[in-house]
Amino acid sequence: MIGASLLLVSVLQQAPRAYVDPSYAPPAEEGIHFHAALELSAQGLSSGTGANGVDGFVVAFPRLGVKGGDEFEFELGAPLRLRMFDQEPLQLEQDYGRLRRQDWDERSDYAQILRELRIGRDDSHYQLRAGNFSVYSLGAGWLVNRYHNRLSPDYHPAGANFTAYLGPTRVELFASDVLAARLFAGEVRLDLGRVLSEQEKAFDRYLLSLDVAHDFGTSAGGTAPPLSAASVGLQVGAVKNEKFQLWVQAAAGARADTLVESVPDYGAAFGLVMASRPKETVEFSGRLEARRQGGGFRFGLFGAGYELARFSGVGLRELPLAEEPLPTTFSGYGQFALSVSPGAPEDLELTASASGEYFVTTGRVDADAVLQANLPGGKTSMDLRVILTDITGRPRYSVGAEVRHRFLPALYGIAMGGTEHFPQAEGRLRHGFTAGLGVGVDFKR
Repeated sequence: MIGASLLLVSVLQQAPRAYVDPSYAPPAEEGIHFHAALELSAQGLSSGTGANGVDGFVVAFPRLGVKGGDEFEFELGAPLRLRMFDQEPLQLEQDYGRLRRQDWDERSDYAQILRELRIGRDDSHYQLRAGNFSVYSLGAGWLVNRYHNRLSPDYHPAGANFTAYLGPTRVELFASDVLAARLFAGEVRLDLGRVLSEQEKAFDRYLLSLDVAHDFGTSAGGTAPPLSAASVGLQVGAVKNEKFQLWVQAAAGARADTLVESVPDYGAAFGLVMASRPKETVEFSGRLEARRQGGGFRFGLFGAGYELARFSGVGLRELPLAEEPLPTTFSGYGQFALSVSPGAPEDLELTASASGEYFVTTGRVDADAVLQANLPGGKTSMDLRVILTDITGRPRYSVGAEVRHRFLPALYGIAMGGTEHFPQAEGRLRHGFTAGLGVGVDFKR
């Protein structure tokens, strides 16, 4: 899944290379591989309107994918939710037959057919990815950090990310929705060591970056106020070897659009990032940061819960994030990530990360955690995502979990559940939930 691969890249790539060495060439995966799957499930989902009753669906989810070595991969497919019963009968008149209308009522929804697209390897000079981005960070995450573009249950866009290494310069571009004017962001990062020195020990140690991000706030996924921000950051590699890296980093950022009145809309941050690989099968990283920020700006502005915060910054009926003032305050930010690769098929495979921020003046706490695991034996896998916003004040909780167990080589079962938040026409959110059970068949060749 693109979510799993992007999770591994984003949480362990806090100190990425500024230059791709063409001599570096890990063993390539050869040949063309096909895979297909069909999942059938029963799902209960809050209606998200009116009395917010629970609707029942039968869901058919076909998928077809192709992988061409390490350079190319794509997957097509979309869940088709067929309404079986409705606690608000008028809703049936709004559907396409029995097909849930909210899943296909805007242009962006048709992009959900693209599950994944990848052109180029992670170590290539150029790489393009498209599809679902569940934990995406732009660069060091100063502006776009652990962002989830399909958090809203009625909005199913496909995003795109393009990365290019041009000599000492790395350029990264991101769009949250390829079919609508929504969130666009970009970073230009310069390896100062390669520009100012000819000594190899100075290469990839002094990285200067400029980030910009803008959300047009159009009706794609619901209309919300536009939001723009920019930041400049510096990363210095204090320790770099094969098993351990320690980086010192600092950044300054500001809103690039209308400012919140009477409160400065800028911030500054200073911190440390470490990454270690004590074993071939284990990698972990950590980040600690002190921040000063306030007004309409904070670091990680486009974060994990942004697709909900754009309607209500905290809670369900508050100001949208673009208009939410934050008192000038200091905060502490921490992030940890762990990846365990299996040495054998019967071993545990694990990717996990968590982040949290505490605002000193207000006592506000935000947190986010992701867990993806294949249990020993290779038959059971699980995914968990938890996003907590202002849990000490006006809280909002987003939780999603899925468990898969393989009974036969081509047959598996699925159980899923979690919370949902439905954007309303008046700009607030309505809380709901979903749960489902199903089976799937697949094959690979």
